[in-house]
Amino acid sequence: MFRKHADIRIVGSRKDVDEAEAALKTIKDLDLLPEPKARLEIQRLIDDQNLKASILFDGNTVWSLNRIIGNLKRIIEHGVLYDKKRPRLIPIGSMLRMPTVGATILSDYFYDFLHGDCGSIAHYNIQGWVAQYPTLEDLKEFFKKNEYGHRVRDHIPGWKTDALRIVEAIEANLFPFETFMKSKEKESVAVQSWRRRGQV
Repeated sequence: MFRKHADIRIVGSRKDVDEAEAALKTIKDLDLLPEPKARLEIQRLIDDQNLKASILFDGNTVWSLNRIIGNLKRIIEHGVLYDKKRPRLIPIGSMLRMPTVGATILSDYFYDFLHGDCGSIAHYNIQGWVAQYPTLEDLKEFFKKNEYGHRVRDHIPGWKTDALRIVEAIEANLFPFETFMKSKEKESVAVQSWRRRGQV
């Protein structure tokens, strides 16, 4: 059962918080909406108005679809989660240096989503996460089976509708053929059901 009232908190600079507060006032009856619907309305608002402040609904971040999918498209374009042109060296002792993944293409925002909602530990920091999942293929495998052994889509609870919408969009980008086939399968089932009803 979803509550009709929940605490909405806004975090960011004074300017970003003021913009988000003004924007949230435009959502009709926000305090009466069930959480799943409210989260989608807030997400649409964040993306439509490009809000920079973090908005938390009952203590849980409402995520921007556009920011995450935009970063995912950069990752797909490069095929890796780090910038190969900008390697980073970590000093070991006084003379030895060890190469690491370097500057990341994975944004801090997407990283926070991955370890906050997708079934992954933080791996100490973004560099550690990228070292664990450095390539696009590794990211695909993670979305098929996260660190708890589940498909990421199945790991997210139903009330986190904003996160579910993002994961569905991520899957559509990472697995376009599989997503297309699933949509055709659903369409076929709907047509067969419609035909059966017509024959009765």
